[in-house]
Amino acid sequence: MTFAEKLLRLRRREGLSQEALADALGVSRQAVSRWEQGTALPDGAKLLPCAKYFGVSVDWLLDEARGWEDQAEQPSAGAPASGDRKWYLAGGLATGAGVTGLVVMGILSAVFPAVVSEAPAGVEWVHVYTGLAGFLKLHGVEWLFALWAAAALAGLWLLAQPALRRREGVAARFSRRYAAGVAAALYGVGQTAWYVQLGKTRDLPLLVLFLAAAAYCAVRLFLGFGGEADLRRRRAGRIVALLYTAAQGIVLLLTAEAGFGLAALVLQVGIYLLCTGVLTGGVLPRRN
Repeated sequence: MTFAEKLLRLRRREGLSQEALADALGVSRQAVSRWEQGTALPDGAKLLPCAKYFGVSVDWLLDEARGWEDQAEQPSAGAPASGDRKWYLAGGLATGAGVTGLVVMGILSAVFPAVVSEAPAGVEWVHVYTGLAGFLKLHGVEWLFALWAAAALAGLWLLAQPALRRREGVAARFSRRYAAGVAAALYGVGQTAWYVQLGKTRDLPLLVLFLAAAAYCAVRLFLGFGGEADLRRRRAGRIVALLYTAAQGIVLLLTAEAGFGLAALVLQVGIYLLCTGVLTGGVLPRRN
């Protein structure tokens, strides 16, 4: 079995495109293409990183007398590839900063409660903002709250990149239907929670119904990757499902605490379209 055949099979096993492998190894896509066509071999500086990335030995890669069953090392399902660490580090820092900022502002709103009344001219109603929304409006820091939320969402996007780079293995089992269900149900949770805070307790049964629907769709989205035989692809898919649900959950907090109804809806639809669009690219197979 030649080096080119082994490399091609390894790449397909991990669900990687040539561009994704090239990016992980720091070479051009054309170089990877030549390796897989058998017209060139990687130099010594790239051969060892290539072997480590796939969890195999250099000897096995270069020895044509050894077949697929003779791999010296099996890929580690628990250890992230070296090229993934930068994404996890950057994503963890951004997500941590964003979530910390949101929590701090929530604590401040509880320690320093505020009530803001809004009565536009020409209307007969008065809108009273309390809790977090009142605190933000009183001090004029809605922009800072939105900035922390954006940082948290950006961090989740960074954390998802290692899995998205294996999108060929993820997209086939990513259910757009249940992803849409998560977004719709969490938006309903946020809206009804906001109404309940305003004293509309008759909406409590509806809140429970939306919560149950959100939990059901999230679990089905997560379990949809259980049939994937490859452990790394299964893990990548479940990471995407969890981070997608977490991103929608952050928007839920905006809706429930600050009443950002229309803005939250736009955000949730945007997250859904971004996630499904990046995964499938509009051309990869999908499971409904």
